Amino acid sequence: MKLEDELAFIREGIAILEDYLDSDLVYWSLRPFSASLPLFSLGGMLESLRRLEGLRDQLPLSVQSELERLKAQLEQLREARRDRYRRKLERELDSRLSAWAWYLEDYERHPEEIAASYPAQSHIRVKIDLLLEEGERIGIDTEKIRSRLSELDQILRRNWNPGPFLWEEPVQNVFPAHRFWWLYGRPRGR
Repeated sequence: MKLEDELAFIREGIAILEDYLDSDLVYWSLRPFSASLPLFSLGGMLESLRRLEGLRDQLPLSVQSELERLKAQLEQLREARRDRYRRKLERELDSRLSAWAWYLEDYERHPEEIAASYPAQSHIRVKIDLLLEEGERIGIDTEKIRSRLSELDQILRRNWNPGPFLWEEPVQNVFPAHRFWWLYGRPRGR
């Protein structure tokens, strides 16, 4: 997403967060029929916040201040709606882990075709990592999820070509290679 879209995603996401947490939806449409913003989710919000942190030096001071206010609002809602936040996070983790498993299963069957979509699909793996970090922060037992993710990572590692950072360079500093190794290369097309 472009910088303006990342900011709009966070602004609009925080504005609807309470309704989102009360809903049964894991993915919420911020702007129906809009191509500029993806569906809102906790994982999407965490990824956008991380990416904006990487772009912090490029942001005007007024936007940096706004971002801090939005993060404070998020923290207040997270605390006030702890149980709903936790349940939503667990549901999204399950959904994202399933999507990642499907992608890797498809990759194993059709590596040449599926490897080409890896840069777009890598966002799923990033969201899983950030959701796990957030889940552990709020006390969710992530052992089973981490175990399953480790199995899936082995599929990727067996077919991995290390390379340059996949995304735009200014956000590389908040996605270090030692933790986000899957953003530094691509799976082989065999």
